[in-house]
Amino acid sequence: MTDTGTDTDGVGLTEMERIRLADVEAFERALIDLCHRARREICLFSHHLDRDLYHREPVVEALSEFARRSRYARVRILIRDSDPMLQRHHRLLTLIQRLTSRIELKKLQPTVDTPDSEFAIADDGISLLREDREQWIGVYCPDDRVRTKRLREAFEQDWPLAVRDASLRQLVV
Repeated sequence: MTDTGTDTDGVGLTEMERIRLADVEAFERALIDLCHRARREICLFSHHLDRDLYHREPVVEALSEFARRSRYARVRILIRDSDPMLQRHHRLLTLIQRLTSRIELKKLQPTVDTPDSEFAIADDGISLLREDREQWIGVYCPDDRVRTKRLREAFEQDWPLAVRDASLRQLVV
């Protein structure tokens, strides 16, 4: 494994199997790379779409480019808490409002038990895992079908248990 917490240029991203991440900038580079590599679908699982990452203009632009790349491209987002997004302007919500047919956001019910980790997955083999939502520590795997399959199964298990948040619907619809 290679630690990219101090690597600011992202060079060599394609040659590495697993990239250790140690700060929000590394997560930003990895998420943008995930968006560029994705072909059909991106699934995001997050506690509240932390502004430190998901409000960044390059991240929102990468998600926007992916969603507009093909008529078959789609983004599904699961969150646990929408309050932080309602309290302050969030660029990702603005994007969701513009691309309602391509990006779907749902909120998990309080009774659904989920881990403290957060993740993004794309297609069948790309995964970005934030191991603890309180710290910017994790791993990016540009080609790991086993990890991505396991994360997708968790996402697919929770997706039907989530609903569109009425408070976000007013902003998004």
